[in-house]
Amino acid sequence: MKKLLILTMALALVVGAMTIYAQDDSEGGAVDTVDKAMDQSIDQVVVYYLHMNRRCATCEKLEAYSKEAVETGFAEQLKDSSVAFKVENFETEGNEHFAKDYQLFSQSLILSRQHDGKETEWKNLDKIWELVGDKEKFTAYVQSEVADFVNPKEAK
Repeated sequence: MKKLLILTMALALVVGAMTIYAQDDSEGGAVDTVDKAMDQSIDQVVVYYLHMNRRCATCEKLEAYSKEAVETGFAEQLKDSSVAFKVENFETEGNEHFAKDYQLFSQSLILSRQHDGKETEWKNLDKIWELVGDKEKFTAYVQSEVADFVNPKEAK
């Protein structure tokens, strides 16, 4: 009972402080900023390296090359979170959906365009297996595909 009372009081203090802060801003800056943030949608490209439980040297190389390609090609976008790089094991409990969603049967590099946290488009970069033997071509391929996904070309 005491915890509930303390939690209720803390919540009331936070709401009160927010109300006072919004009213104190005579020019409306704080309220406008909050409203603008709520009105703006969040777009992000997530680059997933998806792997299985068993990992060979080539699989680990695929991950390392993918991570390096994204980090060197998209440092600014990683900082502003318009691009994210994530590594997931699609055989781990709770991650099985990746295999189903992307029709996976082995390690893969997936580009996922997301709007407000919901995927709107995805692409499997299936040439990574062919190019893993040539780091330069691998990097160029990944960076080109991510760039095209981040900035889609206008329909002609």
